[in-house]
Amino acid sequence: MKLSLWDTAGQETYKSITRSYFRGASGALLVFDISRHSTFISCTQWLQDLRHIAEDGIVVILVGNKTDLTGASSGSNQRQVTQEEAEEWCRMNNVVRYVETSAKSGDGVERAFLEVAERIYRNIETGKYDLNDRRSGVKGFGASGGANNGVPRTVTLGMDDAMRKGGNGWTGGCC
Repeated sequence: MKLSLWDTAGQETYKSITRSYFRGASGALLVFDISRHSTFISCTQWLQDLRHIAEDGIVVILVGNKTDLTGASSGSNQRQVTQEEAEEWCRMNNVVRYVETSAKSGDGVERAFLEVAERIYRNIETGKYDLNDRRSGVKGFGASGGANNGVPRTVTLGMDDAMRKGGNGWTGGCC
């Protein structure tokens, strides 16, 4: 499985551009900063945009980032959005899962990506997507979307490649 990722930054300035990335999307990580309630509030509009423009039944995972600002190591708890509040928002908005992460330390990041990838893969297995439809964000095996000649495919989800390169798999920061 190949995932194409776009960080749209969630800024109003780029909203018209980011909407073009939603077309054909089969999955999304809707990320907010747990130390800034306003970013959580913005998720409602971003979700509406996603559902209006992206594939029907897009897999959406809500991600609360910056958990590193809530623990003892941070010196203070800067959390403005509780886990319970985010989980309730997911229930009210039919979002499949809530995950908390720290882009700074990498905690939970792999889990968020695996969650969306696994759910997209399940949708592929159940025939939810037309793998030959070029408008779809999901393509069939190979570049042409053709058959696999009866050879079983294996999909491995994880950070193996990044770890083999000697890193911890995470660089930079996020929201």
